[in-house]
Amino acid sequence: MGATLESVLGQGYPALEYLVMDGGSEDNSVKVIKQREAELSFWRSGPDRGQAAAINEGFSRCSGQILGWLNSDDLYTPRTFSEVEATLGMISDQPVVMYGSCELFHDTKGSREVRPAIPFDFEMLRVTDYLDQPSVFWTQAAWELVGPLDETLHYAFDWDWFLRAARSCRFIRSDKVLSRYRIHSEHKSGIGGKERWKELVEVAKRHSSGRVTEHYQYLTDHPIAHWWLNKRMRFAQTLARVLPKNLADHIATAASPPFWRMPKAVEPELLWQISGIR
Repeated sequence: MGATLESVLGQGYPALEYLVMDGGSEDNSVKVIKQREAELSFWRSGPDRGQAAAINEGFSRCSGQILGWLNSDDLYTPRTFSEVEATLGMISDQPVVMYGSCELFHDTKGSREVRPAIPFDFEMLRVTDYLDQPSVFWTQAAWELVGPLDETLHYAFDWDWFLRAARSCRFIRSDKVLSRYRIHSEHKSGIGGKERWKELVEVAKRHSSGRVTEHYQYLTDHPIAHWWLNKRMRFAQTLARVLPKNLADHIATAASPPFWRMPKAVEPELLWQISGIR
């Protein structure tokens, strides 16, 4: 929590409106928050109706024209707010969403990887959420047009909101690394398990084709294939450093038993896209 607060307050951004919505943490979060409360616009700690509800409440208390949220494990990079202001400041009255690159770093292993922001592609967004949430910002006009996060969702409310926004807002890409996403043993996306994948199926049903939804359902119903998917993709990435991509893909698939025999309706290339690893 302390590092997250510093990554925001340390920006030195003069027009910052920073609200902290804590769901009643039992660690030292409240103590850390109180140490910086003079620099906060609002904070509270206590039971809530879930993360999406807490974020919606926070935004309902905001008066700023550019919005974004940061989870307590993640960090903004230096000068992120200046970059966002330069991009959205003059068009803050328009429904615009801005997104940038993100650095993923492992809490204990010390490994890190930069995921570059790719050109906006609505059809690809309907397949997989390639927008790294802490590196996404939008105007108040976009929020009012799209509406709040769906509070019935626990894991996939950001993907759902981005897909809703894509139907009515302009998306602008920045090649700057705007945030750092912390990977650790308790991060929500990693421990969500089947419940998370059930939500992904639900969001796919809402916004994507039946073909895409069927592939999410396949991964939900076949946990071994789901477990192997990221391993297969990482192995292919490693091989591609020294081999032609086609050969790397072939070897990685050959080394992944769940993908040797799949139903004819399951398209391996679509599974690779759903993984989000590129």
